Amino acid sequence: MQALVLLLCIGALLGHSSCQNPASPPEEGSPDPDSTGALVEEEDPFFKVPVNKLAAAVSNFGYDLYRVRSSTSPTTNVLLSPLSVATALSALSLGAEQRTESIIHRALYYD
Repeated sequence: MQALVLLLCIGALLGHSSCQNPASPPEEGSPDPDSTGALVEEEDPFFKVPVNKLAAAVSNFGYDLYRVRSSTSPTTNVLLSPLSVATALSALSLGAEQRTESIIHRALYYD
């Protein structure tokens, strides 16, 4: 029984390794070099979905908040919740005037 399982595992590993062809031409969806020879960056569809945009914005806000808090006292531990702070600032922006609202949205990377 153990020999059968071992043979099946080896067969599965060899089957997956033979599927790769290193000498194949580039795929049709791969980026082509432009006139300068540099590769053209393909637009990521991940950031077209609003939820993913919001997640990236809150993540960037959290990294910036951590950098600011940790730079003030580099020897102490920093404990914060970027999602909670972003949620509170978003709620605050609902009652803010136009200029204040745009400042909060810039800080939260919503624009």
